[in-house]
Amino acid sequence: MAQKVSNERWGKAQAYERGFWSVQAGRSAGQSSRFQWYKERAERIWSQAKPLLDGETKISVLEIGPGPVGLVNYIEADERHALDPLENYYRSQVDFVKIRSKGVSYHQGTGEDISGLNRTFSFVIIDNVLDHVKDPQQVLREIHKNLKPRGIMFVSLNIYTQFGARLRNLMEVAEIDRGHPFNFTQDSIMSTLQRCGFEALFSETEDYRTQKRKYRKSGQMREILKSCLGVTDFRFSAFCRKA
Repeated sequence: MAQKVSNERWGKAQAYERGFWSVQAGRSAGQSSRFQWYKERAERIWSQAKPLLDGETKISVLEIGPGPVGLVNYIEADERHALDPLENYYRSQVDFVKIRSKGVSYHQGTGEDISGLNRTFSFVIIDNVLDHVKDPQQVLREIHKNLKPRGIMFVSLNIYTQFGARLRNLMEVAEIDRGHPFNFTQDSIMSTLQRCGFEALFSETEDYRTQKRKYRKSGQMREILKSCLGVTDFRFSAFCRKA
């Protein structure tokens, strides 16, 4: 079961995240083409979500932890919001702001504090975020609380095998990967979703063996080591509704 981490540990994760995006800000130079991957991913996810929202007269979307731009930037909806603890930093970077859609309202805050927005949402996105937060279960409960009765949540994150997660948990003692305090398996994320009141309408999990072979042939030492040590990460995604 994922437990919350200390403020100090979470602060280190945020410092890691800010450092990552500081490098990206220097590289982006206002080029929207650098975010083409996000646009294509957003369009693919939205095409899957829209049929599940059939009957919604006004669609409101929230993305938690979108980074400087986010998937929400490329989604067509009546109302769009983004919530990120580093928003005050992102909005200070001119190159990021240039790429943002003026139709998105960006807010400073964490996923544990969604209620502070005083809104309910038709569709909530939490993409590659749940293993970065301070308290995964509290974030999911906040989403559940602020999701409309027939609303949909899209969740996606990197997971590990049982062995890989155990080894990663041992590595966490030394805080080797400062950006990711939590390590989920397919079973643990599914049980966490259920515990927090969600039913997975459908889910998709990358093939571990395929990803492991890809890492081993990547030519990058970090990926090769992950493959050899058994800590290869592979993607889990699900569209969920309140149970």
